[in-house]
Amino acid sequence: MSKVIVNSQTWLQNFRPYVNGERVRWPDLQLNMAAGQSVELTLEFEYSYMIGDPDSGLRLCCEPMAGEVGLVCNPPFEQLVEMAEGLISLTWTLTANADSTGLFGLHFEMPLYDGMPSSPPVPGEVLNYALELEIKFDESQMRLGSHAYPCHGAEHTFTVLPKLGSQLLNKNIALVTEGGQLGVEFTPSLTTPQLLGPGGVSWKLDCRKTTTNGGFSLALNAENVTSAPLFMSLDHNLVSVERWRTDHSQWPEWTPYTVSHIRAKSVYLGSVAPGVRVIINNGVRFDITNSQGEFSEREASLTILNRYNNIIV
Repeated sequence: MSKVIVNSQTWLQNFRPYVNGERVRWPDLQLNMAAGQSVELTLEFEYSYMIGDPDSGLRLCCEPMAGEVGLVCNPPFEQLVEMAEGLISLTWTLTANADSTGLFGLHFEMPLYDGMPSSPPVPGEVLNYALELEIKFDESQMRLGSHAYPCHGAEHTFTVLPKLGSQLLNKNIALVTEGGQLGVEFTPSLTTPQLLGPGGVSWKLDCRKTTTNGGFSLALNAENVTSAPLFMSLDHNLVSVERWRTDHSQWPEWTPYTVSHIRAKSVYLGSVAPGVRVIINNGVRFDITNSQGEFSEREASLTILNRYNNIIV
């Protein structure tokens, strides 16, 4: 079968490329990815006459610059993969390590198939947000992939600043969310990208009317590349506390003992904060405040970690 005349059109006639499960035309095929993330590149060949031909092994090749940007592939680059009977597609998973950055180029080859040229080129780029941007949640420096702790009753600011020499300067950048917004209102709207100037851009997160605890995530999207998420845990994450003790005695000996009490109040709302995690005896055990924002334990040390600023009160 490898005697069949082939040319550059053979790739277009026999193979349909997909990126992360979505069909892409060969002329539009390009891989844009963020550092630390993976992309699946699939070739579908359901109606190809090459299926089962022992000379039709495929391999994915990278230009010399691809290795320099920190790309790894499964199956590995240059490894022949058979178009065996019963298969209708093959998939390669490309992963950019956490410090990857830069341009790369890929193409497919069928080295055993007589006269078969290389596939159309597949250009790509790894965008490393950590090298390009500074991220802040209110006044705290943040790293994409980490956690931030917005508070009921508060208005927070998510800020993006270009680092020196950032290739994203004067490019449009959007904020995207996953997992539901739990009543958080964003200004400007998430549907409107912003132009990243030297002074950066920011979004307001209005949590003043939120009541439901939960998690969602925020990510950045520039040049069709979505960053790793910043995970958001919405709760009473900044509280003040009141403490007191009460004396008791126990029948039948009427042995005296003391009960320790703690009450959590939301700094932003000024009201009691139910469901707040209480640290008992420096971490021996944990519990949560009741509907009145209170917790009690016999002869115990009771503290609360404010996750918003990582301070124990």
